[in-house]
Amino acid sequence: MKLKRLLRPETTLILFLVLALLFTYSKILATETEGIHRCSGITLENAAKILVVSTDDLQKSSHDLMVSPEDLQKKIYKIPPYNCTIRSKSNFLKLITYVTYVYNDPKQARRDFNKMQQNYESLSKVDAVPDTGDKAFWVGDHRFQRMVAVKGHRVIDVLSPKDFNLQKQIIHLVLDQF
Repeated sequence: MKLKRLLRPETTLILFLVLALLFTYSKILATETEGIHRCSGITLENAAKILVVSTDDLQKSSHDLMVSPEDLQKKIYKIPPYNCTIRSKSNFLKLITYVTYVYNDPKQARRDFNKMQQNYESLSKVDAVPDTGDKAFWVGDHRFQRMVAVKGHRVIDVLSPKDFNLQKQIIHLVLDQF
């Protein structure tokens, strides 16, 4: 009698729905874990020192950036560009945000880096940053406070925090990961 109840269509449907939810949740969790792993250049301990908060107060997230269909077709990137953010749970102003571009060709990475530098030079004062990657620049005026570096196949663009020395420290940590 109990076996017949278990095999009823409603029971089977509920079982499949529960399994589907579990599978979906595990896929989401795997994606989040993978996203956080690719942002491992800055550990929570390093971020806590940079932001002057405890590691318990930090959360890390990552997401892919949109890429043009043309870039996808030409296979410009080895992996899609991604944004990494480490933020304080108690103070939304304390955060680290950087974008990592990983190219298939180091020459393309250098071309895109140079293009970014030229675009910023048309808007603001740009200074070279020595001893950072293969080449790096800082845009530091009242509108922009960003540092961008290229090393081999990678371009790192640090958006926050806005402090020059902290951005340089972040770039070194991220580039040392590779």
